[in-house]
Amino acid sequence: MSANLDCARLGVAKRRLRTSGRGKHVGGFSYYHVDLVAQVPAVWAFLQKTRGRFKPPSDFNVVRLSYSRLSFLLYECFSVPFPALRTSLFCDLANGASRFTDYSPRRNPPILHRKELLLPADHPLVPEAARLTRRLEGVGAFRGVKTIGTREGWRSRLEALGLTLEEVESWCPGESR
Repeated sequence: MSANLDCARLGVAKRRLRTSGRGKHVGGFSYYHVDLVAQVPAVWAFLQKTRGRFKPPSDFNVVRLSYSRLSFLLYECFSVPFPALRTSLFCDLANGASRFTDYSPRRNPPILHRKELLLPADHPLVPEAARLTRRLEGVGAFRGVKTIGTREGWRSRLEALGLTLEEVESWCPGESR
């Protein structure tokens, strides 16, 4: 596939997924869980074909899309309240470059907030995750989001609010650890 065609197909994929009304949109990036992507067969097929070209050394459960770049992300089990990023395969479709990063040995990996946005609306984890997000919004936990993207940054934010990570995680009784 040519770079222009790849980028055009990525743009189509991103638009199709946006019409679902789901996904987490930050800056120029959109994040989707594979359960949501799989509901759009043409997009799923494109991503699988693209993944095959770049041959990632690990599986993935989230895709991050922009206009010419995509990443295959593997977060730890989505049933934990704030999953940590384990691996990432960044693919630049415009020039064919890729970069694999293993976050699993890091003491302070990136973590995921608002995971309910990435999942299909009818996914069983959505109600509890949405309740957790609303409760955290109510205490101001998401103010200044640039500092909370890692496990330690998140822990510090919660401590500044008089909370512990363990306490906040206990607010999700329906989710397993």
